Amino acid sequence: MENKITLKTEAPTLILAQRLKKIKQRLTNCKSIEEEDITELDSIIYMMESQERYLDECTSLESSDLSKLNKLTMQTDWDQIFLEKKSKVRLMTQMMSSKLSGQLLKMLVTMSGAKKILELGLFSGYSALAMAEGLPRDGRLISCEIDPYAASFARSYLDGTSYGKKIQIRVGPALNLLDNFMLEGESFDFVFIDAKKTEYKKYITKIIANKLITKRSILCIDNVFMKGACFSKFEKQTKGSNEVKQMNQLLTSEKFFTVMLPVRDGMTISKLR
Repeated sequence: MENKITLKTEAPTLILAQRLKKIKQRLTNCKSIEEEDITELDSIIYMMESQERYLDECTSLESSDLSKLNKLTMQTDWDQIFLEKKSKVRLMTQMMSSKLSGQLLKMLVTMSGAKKILELGLFSGYSALAMAEGLPRDGRLISCEIDPYAASFARSYLDGTSYGKKIQIRVGPALNLLDNFMLEGESFDFVFIDAKKTEYKKYITKIIANKLITKRSILCIDNVFMKGACFSKFEKQTKGSNEVKQMNQLLTSEKFFTVMLPVRDGMTISKLR
């Protein structure tokens, strides 16, 4: 019983489904295992995988521009680009937001009426384009990307879309750019964070310290589950997962109004009280 789906982001449910498949394979070789137990395992795996597929099926279709960028990103050989030293960091298709995440971001931007968006972590430009599609006519988005190749890749594609003119790209370390925005007197209605996980908490504290948001601004942070490491004691802990956990804890303080959603690898929506 198989239910094959291809998703970019590794949601904990899909990670668990893969683990259960390996357990099932080992159990199948055991003579003592009952057929009904194998069937039960199949049904659990199917439900876990089907949930992710069903979420996609019951979410509005992405635009033609987003769909084409999705395919282009998935077809690009990012490993070869890194080996040829065209990119400074190892870029991966998993860095691209999923269709579900992109549509959620577009919905939040539209509902909030945000006119000025800050994005930390551009990659190929998928999430930036999704949010730009939700902006009003006079809206604009500034996206920060540390890798020049990724920034160039995104710029090249975005310039060919009707929303590309709304998107400005800044290249450099996000923490440095956040200081630049303060000096420029910038303030944002909506902030999406999907950059270096080892700096997640630092992003939040600097955004607030530099007064880049107000109490009406919305913060949206991706990958707050860290593939389950943020809530499972059995998962390997890294500097990144520890940083994200600290940020998650910070956002539960009385200073914030926060909701964490089980979208793919976890997404948090928060605002200052």
